[in-house]
Amino acid sequence: MPAAALSLIVAGLAYFGGADRPPCRPPLELRLLTDPDLEPTVRKAAEAYLSSAGNRTAEGCRRSGITVYSAGSAAVVSAFGRQSDHWLRPAGEEDNPQRDIGPQPDIWIPASPASVERARPAADQAAYADLTADPVPFAYSPVVLAVPQNLSGEALADRTGRLAALTAALRQRDPKAEVRRTDPEHTDAGLLATVGIHGPGQDDPATAERAVSQAGLPARTGVDLLCTLPDDDAVDERTAALVPEFLLKTGVACDSTTRARRMAAYPVDVPGLAPTFVRVRWLGAGRDADRRDDAVRRFHEWLAGRAEGAGTGGLAVFGEDGFRSFAADHPPLGPDGTGKDKDTDDTAPFNAFGALKAPGPLAGPASPTAMADALKGYREANGPGRVLFLLDSSGSMGGLWTGASGAPGIVSQSLAGLGDRDDYGVWGVASDPRTGRHHTEVLPFGRQARRADAQRAVAAAPVLDLEADPYRALTAALDEMDRRGTDDHRPQLVVFLTDGEDSGRLTEPGRLDALLQSARTKGVPVVMAVLDGGGCDPGKPAAAVAEASGGRCLDTKGDLVTRLREEVARTGTGDEA
Repeated sequence: MPAAALSLIVAGLAYFGGADRPPCRPPLELRLLTDPDLEPTVRKAAEAYLSSAGNRTAEGCRRSGITVYSAGSAAVVSAFGRQSDHWLRPAGEEDNPQRDIGPQPDIWIPASPASVERARPAADQAAYADLTADPVPFAYSPVVLAVPQNLSGEALADRTGRLAALTAALRQRDPKAEVRRTDPEHTDAGLLATVGIHGPGQDDPATAERAVSQAGLPARTGVDLLCTLPDDDAVDERTAALVPEFLLKTGVACDSTTRARRMAAYPVDVPGLAPTFVRVRWLGAGRDADRRDDAVRRFHEWLAGRAEGAGTGGLAVFGEDGFRSFAADHPPLGPDGTGKDKDTDDTAPFNAFGALKAPGPLAGPASPTAMADALKGYREANGPGRVLFLLDSSGSMGGLWTGASGAPGIVSQSLAGLGDRDDYGVWGVASDPRTGRHHTEVLPFGRQARRADAQRAVAAAPVLDLEADPYRALTAALDEMDRRGTDDHRPQLVVFLTDGEDSGRLTEPGRLDALLQSARTKGVPVVMAVLDGGGCDPGKPAAAVAEASGGRCLDTKGDLVTRLREEVARTGTGDEA
């Protein structure tokens, strides 16, 4: 039975009561926003709380429900700091945190207390959300270098040290060894890893970034990273991953049946994850305020293990998933919420999933300045970005053309991730048999003086009573971007937004193989954004093009609009957060 259906049944039983008592009032629903790496564990904790005695009245009724969701960490920081008014009252299509992140949360659990400080509005900025953070995080997980066991051996006889020394030891053992981290804009863990990569004694950000460069786009989360490496055995066996330590235990539910076993090395200059409880109150949101405060307080006390009769509460859930205590020396939070770990015997120096029980002094949380500087350095490391949008303008797109959710509206929203130093342009893709052209210029490629003018040009793009030839358009786009990127290392991206109706043109004899080879050779990531629920299914041409280029395939099974904005922002300089 799906979890959602089971939740509804439980809620119904609680609401209607039993034969010997009156019906329960509907439980108050709390909204909890968290970091994408933390979401699975936070969700487990919330589910445990909902069925706990601490969430029941004397009559056995549920006091509250909890909706858990996550969003990209940089976007959340920016939304609290500069868009809280739009979060409360959406004012347009460009800045709409309700759409891009979710509803206004009652609780926020970022993976670092520094993110809370970064999210506070500037003195001259109106604040519509009040953030009250705990003074001390309730758990801890170091960011580790998860090293394949075949590389760990003598190369990592000492499992702690500076990140540069640990990676140098790996490359001495195997010159082809690689290091990867997750997207610094999507998770705090990826940004904390970047703090270490750009840290004191390192070269400039551009040089530091080349040490962790990879073909295509970085993984969005630690689980994504650990679960995509096994797709290529050779890559898996020579690649170390900078991920939160707890994922060595929980981030193993991959589709692959085999994967390289990993041991954790502990870079002392990479700050660790420190989940922090933040109460969020919104200006003018007085409805049920006392009841909502009480519901948040009860969950807060249960999560921190302070609720009477609740035992260790949420700490037990975090311990079961491999988190450590934030106390001195960061002992493991065992499955009972204490420092005991049942996975291995007490004499073993490491546990069953390759983490040291007592690795020695570990890095504490990052400073807000260090995280902000690392994000800025990451975005600017290789200079401004280049993005070429291909907008399917063929006749079949007619029903997908108008409004914010129409194709031009989706492209316009994606431009928010590009800054005034980025180069970008838009082609309308439709084949005109009279001229032999397979695309037209909707927005000339280059730096745009005003984003609003660019968005107006896209909004004015016509849909044509013609068919599209995605093969010729994508081939021309890859050639164009390859020509522009010949003499520099600037990040580049091609985006093709389509309904997929003309994808059969890609599978005509010889075409798909030629396009895939061009994509691999050019090295320009392609995001295939298909306005169809099955557009990215295995075996579909869009999925093959995205994989060959190191890009992404997005379809309407997920939140295509938000994901596309994130992919574009990763390439562009965008707004600082």
